Amino acid sequence: MTCRRCTPTSTSPSRCCSTPSGGTVLGIDPGTTGMGFALLALDVDPPRLVTCGIVETPRGGSNSERLLAIATALDALIAEHAPRALAVERLYFNKNVKTAMAVAEARGIALLCGARARVEIAEYTPQQVKMAVTGNGSADKKAVQQMLVHVLKLETKIKDDNVADAVAVAVTHAHRARFEALVATAR
Repeated sequence: MTCRRCTPTSTSPSRCCSTPSGGTVLGIDPGTTGMGFALLALDVDPPRLVTCGIVETPRGGSNSERLLAIATALDALIAEHAPRALAVERLYFNKNVKTAMAVAEARGIALLCGARARVEIAEYTPQQVKMAVTGNGSADKKAVQQMLVHVLKLETKIKDDNVADAVAVAVTHAHRARFEALVATAR
């Protein structure tokens, strides 16, 4: 697997690249030129960012080679971290049909990898993600990136848009999972 990993808490490496003992969620921002991913530990409040980065695909590779690279990397991430859930950004709208088709194919690969591993799968629209992270469903990417620092208590902002989107999708699922657990407890 080839991926660039972020180190959002560079003074505390154990916070970024260790496998948590509790449940985790793998957030995915689909794309074929580089798929953003983020793994959050859900056993603490706020959730802890375990690892994040970009699943890189072969430059100049065919579409099938790119999709194979994504599948191989996601299978490896799932096998290594055993997330209890896979949260994927839902394709909501795109003016460029060619781009939308490529993103849809990458989403399909992510869904397939999750289903094959028998992991719970959740899908969120960009508006749901923005609302969960910022409280505003029409927030821009910069606002989401700034709020992630506060929500996850990171030392630095995640600068790569695809990685930040994957982290935001994972945070959205973490919020939903926590809310559902509270409702279940109340019953």
